[in-house]
Amino acid sequence: MIVTFEGGEGTGKTSCARLLCEHLSRRSLPWLSLREPGGEALSEEIRSLFLAHEMGPIVELLLVLASRRRNIERLVEPALAAGRVVVIDRFVDSTLVYQGVLGGLGTRYVRTVMELTRTWMEPDITFVLDAGPDVALGRIFASDRFETRDAAYHGRIREAFLEIATEPRHRVVDASQGLDTVMARVLDAFDALATP
Repeated sequence: MIVTFEGGEGTGKTSCARLLCEHLSRRSLPWLSLREPGGEALSEEIRSLFLAHEMGPIVELLLVLASRRRNIERLVEPALAAGRVVVIDRFVDSTLVYQGVLGGLGTRYVRTVMELTRTWMEPDITFVLDAGPDVALGRIFASDRFETRDAAYHGRIREAFLEIATEPRHRVVDASQGLDTVMARVLDAFDALATP
């Protein structure tokens, strides 16, 4: 099973992924957690390049997908084969939003490139954490080239995530609430899906 957390900066994706993994441990369910870009050692090197340098959307896309392909081969496929729950902080939906919508490449183009490079994997459940930029950006110390952009940019990110969150796997969660409330919704949805 693949569980992904999506949404703009400061919506709580990393915290929710960590708390879900703690929940899995309490239930004695084996898990693997990673982030995008990042994950495997080479993927973490790619992450550093990706966040530190200005680049066009096609270069961004190719770097993200190189990182993801490495993770799929080295981490994700072996974990799934071993029966582990794979928890990912940003995945295919972030690629559609950041490079497809905000980068202007278009979601159809980006989805096609992902399919051609075998980097499109459909998550079993995706939590889209939704909060306005005024709330979300107040939670972070802006340090990378995405976090330091203006509120209008972050507003477009929020709108793009809500526009693409149309599949049955998507669960939009109001992330402007406290973390306990957000996690209660996440765990209820996850347990309903994971319990036979």
